[in-house]
Amino acid sequence: MTRAILTALLLLALSPAWGATQEAPVLESTSTEAKAGYYQLRWALEGAEADIDRFILQEARGGDFASAEIFYEGADRATVISGRRNGDYHYRVRAVFEDGSRSPWSPPLKVQVHHHSTAQAFGLFFLGGVVFFTTAGMIAASSSAQRRADPEG
Repeated sequence: MTRAILTALLLLALSPAWGATQEAPVLESTSTEAKAGYYQLRWALEGAEADIDRFILQEARGGDFASAEIFYEGADRATVISGRRNGDYHYRVRAVFEDGSRSPWSPPLKVQVHHHSTAQAFGLFFLGGVVFFTTAGMIAASSSAQRRADPEG
């Protein structure tokens, strides 16, 4: 009886699913400081792809994940996040395997959201308007001058 239990434990310890649960997924972001208002998170767990049922991605405002919420749960390995207010956002991900076991959480990833200021946005909008109307005026003036120079044309 003892030998059978030891054999079962040894087989369990050497099985691919057991080894996969010992590693945490890798979580990456396209930006650790998002000024454009959006960023992409990507994650993967090497060596256990066939055994993974889904991933759970958590988002929290604090690095301790005390008030974490599930942001995504499914088979995808990336997501684009937008619409966040200025501040720090913390993320972590774990894999859930077909047998119901779970990997450890990935190391936390922090993304700082700092939108461009309103003054800068309006300044760029105004500058774009000046360039547009200057270009349109030059095209109109050139077209008018060409018609005067070539009345037949």
